[in-house]
Amino acid sequence: MGASTVGTPEEEVTGMKRALKWLAVVVLVLALAVGAVFYVAFGRNRPIVDGQVLTPGVETVKDGFVSAFLLEAAPGKVALIDCGNDKQGQALLAALQRRGLSPSSVMAIFLTHGHKDHLAGCGLFPDAQVYALEEELPLIADKVRVTHPLRDGEVTGVGLLRVEAFATPGHTPGSAVYLAGGVLFFGDSAAGSKDGTLMPAVRLFSQGPGQNAASLRALAARLQPRAQEVRVLAFAHSGPLNGLQPLTSFAAQ
Repeated sequence: MGASTVGTPEEEVTGMKRALKWLAVVVLVLALAVGAVFYVAFGRNRPIVDGQVLTPGVETVKDGFVSAFLLEAAPGKVALIDCGNDKQGQALLAALQRRGLSPSSVMAIFLTHGHKDHLAGCGLFPDAQVYALEEELPLIADKVRVTHPLRDGEVTGVGLLRVEAFATPGHTPGSAVYLAGGVLFFGDSAAGSKDGTLMPAVRLFSQGPGQNAASLRALAARLQPRAQEVRVLAFAHSGPLNGLQPLTSFAAQ
């Protein structure tokens, strides 16, 4: 009979410990890699402040690493720009509650694009009309029912609120920027840096970085004659910047 290859209990324990150590090393390396990716992508971003009032009637709602925005539309009624990453919508519901409002108070949701961290809470507001650019419908359709497809330049009235849509393809094919209440809402098409400059969409998560940059330059040219209408630039993954100048400065580079 050949010699047995079964190890002693002590050897088996040693082997198990060695395997667990290697597993811990692999997990640590992966965690560091993910952390490095997110730092490169978002490390320069201005911090998001929950509840920050951007202009009268426009409030930032921080949902973890992403923002949605709440806009007064009429007495006791509001609109949303995006609806966050949380299916339970805890941050959005808390923001409504602070105003004495409920989910039925949300008249409209304007989606900047179809990534899931901007759509998760939409199901909490079944009475809301949902708006997005036509080009983005293939990315959104299996997640949220868009009741009003929009075209570039289209203006929508929601109560007393006027919302203008601008096509800014690049991050996704149908990414939209909205102008409402003196605030230009970029979604993920741009971000604000800690040094006060505007940064384009994160390349790693964008389908067309070159197209994104071109879209931002075109948007700057379109809005330059109307600069006085833009008081704040708002972004999904960073804090805001003041005025149109950061966008026009980016376009001039």
